[in-house]
Amino acid sequence: MTDLRAFWWLFAFRGAFAILFAALLAFAGSLLGTIFFDPIMLVYFSLLLGFFVLGNGILLVIGAIYSLEHHVRFWWMMLGESILALALGAYIAASLRTTSHSLAYLAGLHAIFRLLFQFHLAIKLRDDRAWSAFIATSGLISLLMAALFLLHRDDSIRTISVWLSSYEAVFGSFTLCFAIVLHRNRVIQHPHQGITN
Repeated sequence: MTDLRAFWWLFAFRGAFAILFAALLAFAGSLLGTIFFDPIMLVYFSLLLGFFVLGNGILLVIGAIYSLEHHVRFWWMMLGESILALALGAYIAASLRTTSHSLAYLAGLHAIFRLLFQFHLAIKLRDDRAWSAFIATSGLISLLMAALFLLHRDDSIRTISVWLSSYEAVFGSFTLCFAIVLHRNRVIQHPHQGITN
């Protein structure tokens, strides 16, 4: 937790970004079969999901560089997740061919990549059992959602988009809560930070 306090902003950005993506995806899913042609909406889903995954990858690259500069031990973990996220986001944004099957597969892969980071972080925080359990719970949700996406890939794209938006809203809420706690602990740890004579 001591090392992570310096990264409260990374978790805050990721949480807010996930909640924003969830809202946009839920709105787009509600338009399926209404005023827009479904093929147009499927391209929009590809662009939206690709942009979101790429954005996460860029945030993780920034976090990895920052942690490397400050000699924080888990920089390689952030770099590994960022490489996976950037590769997946680039593929999604470049292909622009989303079907219910491919969206389910891509969402499942995205959840699997994320749960690897969450479980590893939970192990790193094992000395702080409460927060380790909190992060592990978030990872368990990712695991369950990955299984849901991959086992129910024949469901409609509207259903999958609802699941994905719900998952991102939950993940974003978990991540924002964690960021707030990290920030509060940082302020308590350095109460006079930013005060000059």
